[in-house]
Amino acid sequence: MTKEKHFYRILFLASIFLLLINDLYLKFEYHNYLTGKLSDFVGLFAFPYFFSSFFPKKIKSIYILSGILFVLWKSEFSQPIFDFALSNGIGINRTIDYSDLIALLVLPFSYIYWNSESKSLFKARKKLKPIIIGISCFAFIATTLPKHYEKLSMKSEFSTIINSDKQSVRTQLQIYKEGMFAQDNYRIEMSGKNAHILTSIKVDSINEQKTRVSLDSILSFTVEGNGFLFSSGIDKDDVEHIRKLSKNEIEQLFSKQIKKEFEN
Repeated sequence: MTKEKHFYRILFLASIFLLLINDLYLKFEYHNYLTGKLSDFVGLFAFPYFFSSFFPKKIKSIYILSGILFVLWKSEFSQPIFDFALSNGIGINRTIDYSDLIALLVLPFSYIYWNSESKSLFKARKKLKPIIIGISCFAFIATTLPKHYEKLSMKSEFSTIINSDKQSVRTQLQIYKEGMFAQDNYRIEMSGKNAHILTSIKVDSINEQKTRVSLDSILSFTVEGNGFLFSSGIDKDDVEHIRKLSKNEIEQLFSKQIKKEFEN
């Protein structure tokens, strides 16, 4: 198989599609442990595969280097690079989370797939190649759009009663866990702002028809970037607005959103 045909193969194109849809939609609509890790897996599958298609004689070096760069990307050792970029107006972002390194397991599968003889999804055409390359590059960049993250670390004793069973409440509120043993997390979306406040909550059954939702901790807030690679894209007014919110104001936002979720 020639290197040209690699761009048209099913798993590569599927990984690019999943990377895009996860970073641009799923993470915001269904933020959970799965969507948090999906981009790492499909991105690490597609990234070395993509560059190996340009340099097929360097495939082993590309895959090894991709693994090393991914480890550095997810560690605090790369922080000076991000600080330098942001200070020069280049908006890039990543989250330090060593549990993401599990995605390295996908590299051997990507390497084997690149060397396999599976069929192409499309017939190789010169007109399609620049489109696929352009979309792929955008997909790799999209996940690095800037974010402002800040801890809040507030304890709360606020709770509200919902006239619904516990499982229905958990499903409706899209409660998720960041890790296997983590607390239940819930996001307060900031209306009119490209931001959210992360909380930990407790959901307890009162009876078969009533459930108590308690706001245990107000953990942090994140303001998403609006710009592209060469723009910080962070609205400083939004950051300052959320930073100044009192615990009571956040509790009211929490209550308002919970009630809105169960309006008939």
